[in-house]
Amino acid sequence: MYFINSFMKKYFSLVLITILLFTFLSIPSNASNVEQKTPIKHIINIFFENNAFDTIFGIYPDDPHSLNRNIVKNITVPDNLLGKGILHTLNKIPDGKYYAENPVEGYTSFYLDWNHGRMDNFINGSGPQSMVYFTSNQFGLEWSLASEYAMGDRYFSNYMSESAPNTLYYLAGFTPVINDYGPPPWIQFNETIFGELLKYGIPWGIYVGDRSNGTFDYSSYLSGWGNYRNHLYSWENFVSQVRNGSLPYVSYIFTQDYMDYDQHPPNNVERGEIWLAYIVSEIERSPIWQSSLITITYDEFGGFYDHVPPPSIDNVQLGMRVPFIIISPYAKENYVSHTVMTHTSILAFIDYNWNLPALNGFVAHSNLPLDMLNFNSPYPGGLISRPPIQFPNGLNLSLHPTNVEQNFSSLFPFEPQFNLSELPYQKEGSSNITLSSLGFSIYNENNGVIMPFYYQPLFFIMLLILNVSIIAYRGEKHGK
Repeated sequence: MYFINSFMKKYFSLVLITILLFTFLSIPSNASNVEQKTPIKHIINIFFENNAFDTIFGIYPDDPHSLNRNIVKNITVPDNLLGKGILHTLNKIPDGKYYAENPVEGYTSFYLDWNHGRMDNFINGSGPQSMVYFTSNQFGLEWSLASEYAMGDRYFSNYMSESAPNTLYYLAGFTPVINDYGPPPWIQFNETIFGELLKYGIPWGIYVGDRSNGTFDYSSYLSGWGNYRNHLYSWENFVSQVRNGSLPYVSYIFTQDYMDYDQHPPNNVERGEIWLAYIVSEIERSPIWQSSLITITYDEFGGFYDHVPPPSIDNVQLGMRVPFIIISPYAKENYVSHTVMTHTSILAFIDYNWNLPALNGFVAHSNLPLDMLNFNSPYPGGLISRPPIQFPNGLNLSLHPTNVEQNFSSLFPFEPQFNLSELPYQKEGSSNITLSSLGFSIYNENNGVIMPFYYQPLFFIMLLILNVSIIAYRGEKHGK
């Protein structure tokens, strides 16, 4: 009996230790053991709202008021800009005006704008206020960042609709909604990029202007978000983490719904421009700069005119073009990518960089922005990565800017880091490299959606049968 009890105690102890050890090993660590495929250790994604590519970059880099015309002449010109045949149909936002009127938005309006790819019905869809464009007077800072680093001229919003579906593509690679309604339905949190990063132990954070209510833009669509609010930080937290080198590996910075920084019409766009330049300058002066990559884009085009017909991918009709800039020591200076990309290209690059499975099938087939980056060819002097750029003197950068009416035309373009004629790569190009073409597996084979029963088709069928039965019963009763 003693032998049996002793054996059982030892056996039980061994089983308990094994279970505890297995449990410990199966919990994702906050410090990732996954090695990145590139020198990039920090990916920082900045999200603005409701501007088309043509609205901001339609005449880039043409700036007759620039003090550096000799530099402007050597800046790479994107494809498909607003030509003279189109410009006469549009209205230039006057110098000294820093906002545009808000076009009519919505799934129906946007499809009217698109008009089966003819791109000729904006006045009847989003209205006459959609037919405008900005210049370097308002967007000289963003133009300068594009010329100092790499930009895409065929980057499309994922869905021909408003902010909600496009933001969900930005975070999860799919959407269960076609317009700004809901929730419900909800997306399961573990099917977002954050869920995948959690599984593989890669630190991440979300940054907003005001974190007091524990939410961020469209977090209400993510079922289970409440369990991860410890990953939500303020912009001030972001700056502090950047300065002390403790920033998570993947960061999402939202400008939405806070003091008009998001550039959504009719907000003053310069508030967002100065804020953006401040964030970029803080990163470039920090200990994480040499391992960082910043993406800048807009959720959707907001109804503003863009003349390039968006393609469809995997039977999904893409939305209109939006601006896209990559800033990094490894971003090619003065480079324009003609690669067809969407918000899911950012998700694909996150998965690529840490050698993770593609978040889902759509992400797997999204083109990677690899042609915008240079990891091998040395610049003059033997440099591979680039030092921080020099922001002009007199530019009053602030996390919370107050003076937001300044002519930025005189600041464009910033002085190039290298002679633009001596760069060790072509000044423009494209690629069609995807995670699928590289043989990556898929993390979410099926995109799950949570929908209450009373929203599901079966409920409406049962309701219809019930109504028919009631009508039939009343008819029989009346017949008697």
